[in-house]
Amino acid sequence: MRQVLREAEEALQQAGVVSARAEAEWLVAEACGLSRTELFLADSLPEPEILRRIDHWVLSRLTGEPLQHLIGYTDFCGHRLEVSRDVLIPRPETEALVDEARNYLEALTRRGIAPRVLDLGTGSGNIATSLSLAIPSCVVVAVELSWNALRTARANLRRHQLGSRVLLIQADWTQGLLRKPAFDLVISNPPYVPTSHVHGLPREVGYEPRLSLDGGCDGMAFHRRLIADAPALLRRDGVLCMECAESQADALCQRASRQSWVREVTIVNDLAGRPRGLWVAS
Repeated sequence: MRQVLREAEEALQQAGVVSARAEAEWLVAEACGLSRTELFLADSLPEPEILRRIDHWVLSRLTGEPLQHLIGYTDFCGHRLEVSRDVLIPRPETEALVDEARNYLEALTRRGIAPRVLDLGTGSGNIATSLSLAIPSCVVVAVELSWNALRTARANLRRHQLGSRVLLIQADWTQGLLRKPAFDLVISNPPYVPTSHVHGLPREVGYEPRLSLDGGCDGMAFHRRLIADAPALLRRDGVLCMECAESQADALCQRASRQSWVREVTIVNDLAGRPRGLWVAS
């Protein structure tokens, strides 16, 4: 088993994969149906079918296919979620926004309020799943345009026994939603890559849906829609929370601050201390 692991690591390393050792462990362990801890205790050679699977996965990884697509899942906010080529792979940057949202929703529950949350562009359902697990009393409506992405979101909700607590809607952002102030929180990780930059993204990102990446000419087209639509959706003292690129935070902060419905705008930093989101309070 150690030889198999070493060969996988060497192949990934030679291809320039940064975390070659860790990725080799994930691939080999998943192919063998073992945890990474169990992997180091195994001393027998895997069956030929498993060896072929490992070789196939390593070759696919060398072409740039993301590790998460190969093993079929990722971890987000401590929860295991199914992923596929139909959804954006959840990233650690988004966890900072979920943490802010969770703290806000917990404060509402302490005041006896059962929070209502609108998750726009839910993708894999990572935000809806995480907030529903953290705040059992909250009601979440999750909107997604892609039917295939909705299937992945539904699978994740069922995995975590949330199928009856989160309402999934197929729609183009807020189109088709009742324009009434029904939500305490509108949260979104919208596409924010400028159209001209999409083709220059790393190979791994090319395996993810363009619908989840392309944010228009300056990468902020969907943020502007969110800022414009939020006052018709938020309850009094509600909050709009949205992720953005580091280079977009100041411009979006200024735009949001000019809106008559906005009381306060705060930039949210990710786990590395970089500005990666906006917290817009009404």
